[in-house]
Amino acid sequence: MPLDSEKLRARLRALQRQHPAPAAASDDVRPLEPAAETASGAARELRYVPEEGVSVAPEAVTGCVILERHYALDLQHGARRVSQYAEVIHRCLPALAVLGADARAAGVPAPAKPARLEFESAGRWRDDRVRPGVPTRGPLLFFDLETTGLSGGAGTLAFLVGCGYFDDSGFHTRQYFLAGYEAEHELLLNLTELASRFGGLVTFNGRTFDVPLIDTRYLFHRLPSPFGELPHFDMLHPARRLWRRRHDEASCALGSLEEAILGVHRVGDVPGMEIPARYFHYLRTGDLEPLQPVFEHNRLDLISLAALTAVGMGMVDAGPAAIPSSHEALGFGHLYAAMGLMEPAEACYARAAGLHATTAARTRAEANPWRAEALRRLAIQRRRQRRFDEAADAWRGIVDDGSDDPLVQEARRALAIHHEHRNVDLVKARAFAERALADERDPREIEALQHRLARIARKLGP
Repeated sequence: MPLDSEKLRARLRALQRQHPAPAAASDDVRPLEPAAETASGAARELRYVPEEGVSVAPEAVTGCVILERHYALDLQHGARRVSQYAEVIHRCLPALAVLGADARAAGVPAPAKPARLEFESAGRWRDDRVRPGVPTRGPLLFFDLETTGLSGGAGTLAFLVGCGYFDDSGFHTRQYFLAGYEAEHELLLNLTELASRFGGLVTFNGRTFDVPLIDTRYLFHRLPSPFGELPHFDMLHPARRLWRRRHDEASCALGSLEEAILGVHRVGDVPGMEIPARYFHYLRTGDLEPLQPVFEHNRLDLISLAALTAVGMGMVDAGPAAIPSSHEALGFGHLYAAMGLMEPAEACYARAAGLHATTAARTRAEANPWRAEALRRLAIQRRRQRRFDEAADAWRGIVDDGSDDPLVQEARRALAIHHEHRNVDLVKARAFAERALADERDPREIEALQHRLARIARKLGP
């Protein structure tokens, strides 16, 4: 372990005195703990060559240090306290299986499928069967990286590895800051030791970026990655299902969600696109001041990720009847349907459509833009269950709304089929088919409707 990490620790402590932690939070900086095993061979120091005309610190520090911050239970983060988020995370851990649409983790029996004799598919099925799914036991490790770029590959480095977790006294963040490339091996060894204490990993877009990138760094150093067999939950995908419909052009970036869902507004936050440049500036000049907002940005990402996960888990635990908005109920319907849980999925679709609401609430529900989609999902699910009359009621609700939604045409065609083949009311079948034909623009659908009308005419007779 290079001795320069002590100098780096002293400089970071001075930086923290200039930017103190908020109330009910405390900071600590210390050198990287001695790793369980040392790096093989002599460490090579890789540093950027200073540019001409740029002043360099007289004593450029290297190595790696750990920055820790503790958020007390009574600290307010958005609309709730840290203690409320911690309680939900601890109590509602099975809800992660619903948020992740992981039927295996939720214990839902897989539907029977006919056996297929395909040589290549057997290997894929076997690999998928042993692949870790959503965490089913705690504690949970919240994970986020700050890197030298978004392109990935062996040339992209994680210079700040952020980890967060709840315990009995609050929420802790532990950040591994890499001041020199020569200490990356020790950083990875210590990260392995930390990850071994947890039963699951939680990230935001970590399945496609953070975890593959850190796995690449482990591979680069010929070390086994601790995240290969650790159950992993990526909050980005359920967040998109639940909150991308909240308004037009809604963003599902973590910063946007924490403001819209948690009620947290960041002041003076560093844009993500500037973070790599600030690290490269530090490597050239040794100036740590521009990195202080990066450390805070990463800490806020960790605690907001934990809070957002707790909000989603709490909504699952409360059940479909307690979902506050139609777009969230529609998103939960998709999650339950993906798991094969049709009863709660139907309850969510019905709530999104306002079918069981009071008169005033139903009026508001009919004005929401997601009512038609919720009724469509409800109709398709009932039709698959051979509840044809109830499915027709849902299709009829779309038509009766009288909107210009494209789903109205699909509802008219479905009702024409229902009245021709199920209800055997040929007059109604002809009326729905004619109304659909009058507004149809797709040549294939026009041809199908004309064929249907000719068949109905033959059945009706002269």
